[in-house]
Order: sequence, then C-alpha cells, then structure tokens
Amino acid sequence: MTKASAAKPAKNGQFLFGSDFLHDHVGQIIDEPTVAALELVANCYDAGADRVEIVWPALPGESLSVTDNGTGMTRKEFETRWRTLKYDRVAEQGMEVAFPSGVPNKKRTAFGHNGKGRFSPLCFADEYQIETWKDGNCTTAIVQLAKGGVFPFRCDVQSEKRKLGHGTCISLIARRNILPSPSVCELIGFKFAVDPSFVVTVNNQTVKLLTLDRLSTEQVQIEGHGSVTVYRLDPIKQERTTRLKGIAWWVNKRMVGEPSWEGLDGPGQYLDGRSTEAKRFSFVVEADILRHETNADWTGFKDSEKAGAVRKTVHSFITDELRGLMADDRKAVKKDAIQQNRGLIAQLPPASRRQVGKFIDEVQEKCPSLSTRELSQTIEILGKLEQSRSGYDLLRQLVNCSPNDLDTWNSLMLRWSATNAEIVLGELERRLRVLKELQELIRDKGADELHELQPLFQRSLWMFGPEYEAVEFTSNRSMNTVVRELFNKKGIDASRSRPDFVVLPDTSIGFYAADEFTKGEVSGVRKILIVELKRGGFCVTQKELDQARDYSKELRAKGCAQVTTEIEAYVLGASAESGLDDLIQGKIVVKPFPYDVILNRAHARTFNLQKRIQESKPEIKQDEEIAQVLEETLDFEADRSTKIN
Repeated sequence: MTKASAAKPAKNGQFLFGSDFLHDHVGQIIDEPTVAALELVANCYDAGADRVEIVWPALPGESLSVTDNGTGMTRKEFETRWRTLKYDRVAEQGMEVAFPSGVPNKKRTAFGHNGKGRFSPLCFADEYQIETWKDGNCTTAIVQLAKGGVFPFRCDVQSEKRKLGHGTCISLIARRNILPSPSVCELIGFKFAVDPSFVVTVNNQTVKLLTLDRLSTEQVQIEGHGSVTVYRLDPIKQERTTRLKGIAWWVNKRMVGEPSWEGLDGPGQYLDGRSTEAKRFSFVVEADILRHETNADWTGFKDSEKAGAVRKTVHSFITDELRGLMADDRKAVKKDAIQQNRGLIAQLPPASRRQVGKFIDEVQEKCPSLSTRELSQTIEILGKLEQSRSGYDLLRQLVNCSPNDLDTWNSLMLRWSATNAEIVLGELERRLRVLKELQELIRDKGADELHELQPLFQRSLWMFGPEYEAVEFTSNRSMNTVVRELFNKKGIDASRSRPDFVVLPDTSIGFYAADEFTKGEVSGVRKILIVELKRGGFCVTQKELDQARDYSKELRAKGCAQVTTEIEAYVLGASAESGLDDLIQGKIVVKPFPYDVILNRAHARTFNLQKRIQESKPEIKQDEEIAQVLEETLDFEADRSTKIN
C-alpha cells in the first residue's frame, strides 16, 4: 500500500477540499465503528451475496477483511461507483438487488441508495484495499483518505488479472476503533433479520441472525402513505431481550437506529424505559414505506412529513396496545392501594368514592410507573380532603331542620346528587339575580345603561331565545368599531370609554357573533345578535328600527358579515309605538320590544330548565375497584363475626 499524497495547490478554477470534508459528508459511517461494521455487511447484502466471511482483528495492527460471493464489479463499474461522490444507486442500479448469474431468482431490496457505505472501512484505517472480480476479470485498487486539497479521497487501480467466479474482498490493517469480536457478532445478528440463506461468519463463527417469536401481528394504516406491520414480541421466548426492548424500526429487514420508548406523542410519554413495565414489552415495526426516509447511516429517519406521520400513527397505536396490556396490572395496583385505605374510603359518601376512583384512574394513566405505596399515599390525601369538605357544616344545617324539612331533604337527595343540585341551583340563582337587577333598572328613568343595563344583558343572552344559550355568541369589538365610525360620520358622538359596546347619547348597542365552521375550520360568521338598549322611559319607533337596519347593512358593507350571515337585532325601550311590527329585509330581522315583555319571556324561560338539567346531569356510577374492595372487606368481617360467634 502507498502513503497518501501531499495536498497540491489548486489551479485556476479548481476546487479544493478541506481535511474534514469526508467526515462531514459521510458522518457516522466513518466515525462510529458500530455503524461502519454494519455498512460492511450491508454492502455485501446489496451486492447479491448469500455468504459473507469476516476476519475481525483483536488488536491494532492486525488484519480486517470482508469477503463476499456477490456479483462483483468490472473495472468500469468499480471506477464509476467508487469515484463518484453522492453516487445515486437507485438511478444507476435500481432498488432491487442483482444476483450473480446462475443463482436462483430471489427478491431483495437494497439497503444503500447514496454510495456512502464504500467509505466505511476508513473508520478503521486511513486506507484499504478492494479486490473485486466479475466476468473472468479481477480489479485491485487502493482507497485512501486524503488530508485535504484537490481530492477528498484517492481511489487508484493497482492491477488487473484473470480470475474466475464473482465477489468482492475489502481488506486493511486495522489502526483504530476495534470492537471485540463477540460484540460484532451480536451487533450484526441484532440488526439484520434477512432470509436464512444469507450467512455471515466472523472469524469462522456463524452469526445467528435475529428471529422473532411473535405474540401478535397488526397492519396499521397510515393515511395517505400506505401501511406498516407492527409485531408484539413474546418477552419469554424472544432472543436478545436485554437489547430488543421498546419500539424497534425495521426497513427492508434492517433495523433503523436502536429500540427505544422515546417517540412522538405516545409511548415516550407513556412508559419510562427504566421501569419494569417497559422491560416487559417489545414491538417491531416493519416500515418498508420509509425506505427513502432513512438517514444515510441508518441511525434514524429523516425529518420529513412522511416519516413524522408514520411515527405518530404507530406510536398512537402502540400506546393504545399498552393501555390494554397493562389494564390488569393497573387494576391490581389500584385495588392494593384502596385496600390500604379501605377504612377511610368506607366513611366517604358514594359521590366522593366515585371522585376518588376517577382520580386514581387519571393518576395511573398519566403516571403509569407509580408504585402501590405512592398511589396509596395519594389516595389517603385525597380521601381526607373529600372527608373534610363541608361535612360538619352540613350536619349542623340538618340538626336545625324541622321534621318536615328533613323529609323534604331526604326526598330531594333520593332523586338528586349534590353535584346535580349544585348545577341546577347555581344556574337558577344566577338567572334570577340578573332578572331582579334588570327589573329594578328598567323602571329607573335615571338608569345609566352604559354602566348598568348593557353589561347585564351581555351576560344574559339566553333571554332572547334558546340558541343564544351557547357560549359561542361572544362580544365582537371589530363590529363595534365599524358602527362607532358610522355614527361619527353622521356627527353623533360615540363614546370610546367602553370598547365592548357602542355608547351614544340616548342608547347603547352590543354586538355578539357566532362563527361559521367548514370542515372544522372557521369560515366566517354564522349569525350576529345585536342588542340596542334605550334609556329608561324611551318609546321605540319606526325610526329606531330603520337605524338598526342601517348599521346591520353597514356590517355587511365593511365585511364583518357575509351575504349568508343572519343578523337579528333587538331594539329595547320602556315602550314601543302602537302597531310597530318586526322589520324584515333579506337575512336582517329587527325586532322592537318593551323591556317588560322581554323580561316576562325571560321569567318564563327561567323555569323551563328541565332540558338543560338533563343534558348536564352526569350518570352516577360506582367505581368498580372501590366497590370490590369494600365488598370484600364486608364479606371478610362477616365471616370473622360468624367464626367468633
């Protein structure tokens, strides 16, 4: 072998290469010995070999060689493939592996696609020899790592001779990065899962390639990209279980990166790789649809939309699998933790027991590695909080009740839980309080709707109809700005001290809008509610209806509403002109109402809460595990009592 030539000065127009160019271009293939060793085998696989013989050194200064019986190369093929930076294997040779003549037809997809694997021997030395033979001719060349200058590396043919057969041999004197021979065997066997006819030997020892003992196999569809196969492995029978834990990704029967629980939106958050649970489960994902998404050194996937979509869908699938697999374990831990607090939980009312059970489920979902002891301590804290929640205050209230009141409370509690009663009474109290305040203000001619009336109506849109119960109707300040500018043009001063509605000398106007959605995205405004309030004592006339129509039209003109947007306006005053009817123009409806009428309607609607109550009423169920523990405790105590007696 010859020594690398010294760098030469560049001629005019000639490019130069820095000393680290090849390290930057190739990356871990010549920097990381585990990656380089695998590339040496992968190159043989891509050459159509079914036998690879590796001589692996024990110490620096010893020989390293890799010999295969693949197709080999002619001199022209060798020089084209070895001297071309970023050689495009797919364009030149296709993705399918070519086999030597006379070998039965097989189907094998190549691992390589960019030609970088030919630099892998440079991980162990600064130069190597390659001997390749095909069609009766053998070519021998020296490949050297350059120190910068005109060439990033050198590839010089040394000789040609006659030789029968086919194959390739790469040899060198190892100088660095020497792995132990057993580690090389394990690495190759762990990373490749190809057909049994592909035989690899290291120092005359046959490498046992990874085989899978599967418990289940599932096809997972990736929207817009195809499908992948997910295997759940048998943790007892599976070979090399100390390494194959987590999610392993395979492309064309070769592992990408290392098995891990780390990932997108799924098992990386669901299992801690150090936990006992994580060490019990193994999944292998065959994702041949990502053959163009692997990094050049096969240490991971490219940051692409396709790779991201596949990983996200697979991790979601495996997370669901783990939830099912660990369900029995979680229930057992939950029951043990409840058992340790059974005395405390037995004293809680049913609603609190249910609350405790629900809380335990949520904690186990978010913290699956929580121990029984830690979960028990958490239950104790929550149980005491539930136990102390207003319990004594309630007892004092009941002591002061008359017998008739106690009968009434008993009847109510048989029909309603405390949670349901709180929902009903809270909503009823809020509405009645608002109606009382409005009733007093509308009769006060000095009432300032700026600071008093309009804020109350803003919180009580429900009085204008069932559809305005929804929280989707919200105040819209951009519409306020449009109308404020409209009145300013007419010489009417509109106060800006309250940006949540438009304030004029004798009126205030509030605007509330609900969005239109198309395919889950906001596509405009579905409906606009306008509430115009006149000062106390004001009589609503046709003029006020026309004004409401005008600023409704202005909203359309300014783009605040589409042609399809419904606009409903209410003009409220102390009274309305006799014979005044609703003003309807296209999708604009303006309605005049005396305050008394709208409040009477509101009173009628306030006491029609049954539908709302039924919709919000949660179904009361016992927590299954708490019920089982308490039932087992009662049975145990009953048996014990029988034996004593």
